[in-house]
Amino acid sequence: DANGDNRVDLWSYFQGGIEVYRELDSTGSGKQDQFRWLNSAGTRWGVDTNGDRVIDYWKEISPEEVSREIVLALSANDVNRFLRVTLNEGELKSLALGEELNATVTRKIATLKAGFADAVKAVGFQSTLVQWYQLNAVMPGRVPAGEGGNQKDLVVFENAMTTVGDGNETKQIALGTLVCVGDNNWRAVDLPKIYDESQLSYTFIRPAGAQGGGAEANTEVVALVNKYQETQVELQKLPVAQRPAKHKEVFDSMIRLVAISPTQAERENWIRMLAESIMAATLQNEFPEGNEHIRAVYDSVAKTGNKELSAYVRYCQTQVDYYTDRHAGTDDMKAYMKWIENLEQMADEFEGTEAATEVMMQLASFQEMNSRSPEDMLKWYNKIIQTGGDSLLVRRARGAVMRLTSVGKEVPFKATDAAGKPFDIASLKGRFVLLCFWDSQNTTELPAIKETADQFAQAGVVVVGVNLDSDVNQLRAALARTPLPWTQLVAADGIDGTPALYWGIQGQNLPCMILYGKDGKVVRSNIENATELQAALAQLTK
Repeated sequence: DANGDNRVDLWSYFQGGIEVYRELDSTGSGKQDQFRWLNSAGTRWGVDTNGDRVIDYWKEISPEEVSREIVLALSANDVNRFLRVTLNEGELKSLALGEELNATVTRKIATLKAGFADAVKAVGFQSTLVQWYQLNAVMPGRVPAGEGGNQKDLVVFENAMTTVGDGNETKQIALGTLVCVGDNNWRAVDLPKIYDESQLSYTFIRPAGAQGGGAEANTEVVALVNKYQETQVELQKLPVAQRPAKHKEVFDSMIRLVAISPTQAERENWIRMLAESIMAATLQNEFPEGNEHIRAVYDSVAKTGNKELSAYVRYCQTQVDYYTDRHAGTDDMKAYMKWIENLEQMADEFEGTEAATEVMMQLASFQEMNSRSPEDMLKWYNKIIQTGGDSLLVRRARGAVMRLTSVGKEVPFKATDAAGKPFDIASLKGRFVLLCFWDSQNTTELPAIKETADQFAQAGVVVVGVNLDSDVNQLRAALARTPLPWTQLVAADGIDGTPALYWGIQGQNLPCMILYGKDGKVVRSNIENATELQAALAQLTK
């Protein structure tokens, strides 16, 4: 209790007698909202603003730790983790850059979200257990205020790279430019790629004649980017009734940027941002003309024959149409069924694209939650598998098919527990075994599941938890709030780790339970809650 109010508000974790990690409840809400790594564990200081126990932004993070976060984001294909250590529009504004440099950096950060998937493919990690070794960078440089119209000094690393271990191979990953946005707080502005000495990238300190990413933007692009940023800022200050017109201004600026962007990649990034922005404004009930505008964007993109981009915009259109139908007075169930139908049509029409495969996984998840027909559950998982390859989506789909067809089969399962000890489900043969997949964001049902399992403990029921948090500290904190005296299996990559992929578990469907009989065969493969568990155990143990 750090403030004398007789409530715990600080949790400290020690390793070798040294405090290495700390969680704080800084608001008195009863929930930890700040997370700090200390001493030999680093200097990171993360903040959770909405109580979901996921860091929303870094208050402090060193350049070394930024490079490590980028590596972990690439290995897990986690775009949100990557974006938390890249420069955002608010931080860009705080740098007070000169006009042309501001436009150049704006164009760079506009590509980060849409370009991340390609960066993952380009880096091409072969192992799911990539090891970060170190940041490789020369001394940081200080760009004095006044250069290029900048209003403040800047401290930057140019051409930073990081060394990683990928299985038996060592790789150098180019990170580009890192810039300091506060006290021990750094951000990246470039997409990572395999290091190539002939393709160095400069943003703030660019030697004469150097090739790289610091090329000046043309005057119209500079003016439009500035207008885009200004209208975005003005938008947040307006009352809701005045926002539709301002959204229209933002979209008009983006449409013009699509038209004059010098490269195809930049044009595609602005189109993706435009579709996302229309979708977000519509879903926030701030742009009633959203369906009309997103339809126009889709029609324009469809004419280009760019199937991948068309699929992405079409997905955004389905979300806008669903929201518009619901708020136009359409019966909720009818609107929902129409939405599912539109998603199915989109998945069929654009089969083979990344967006369509994502939608197939979404449809498969809906069927698992809402259908009891094995055919309905398996349909979309099998379609994903047919797309080929060994992506996370395909591996998860294979696991889901195995799980949903596992009843009556003796399915092997090995993993590692939180203490690092190996676990083999075969060692529990002769008992009823419940595998309970869960994470720290979905714990509401867990006390009832524990109570139900305890009722049948004397009948030989044993529970094995499979925690899908990517950070063991989240597991420990969750168990402090909701004690679960079970063996807890863990995986470094959480929902993208081997246990979740092996069984085809999805994060939105947690908790999820699989029940084995005493003969070592699966008897139930998709138990969703304590009520279903009660019925299954009563039937099994009678």
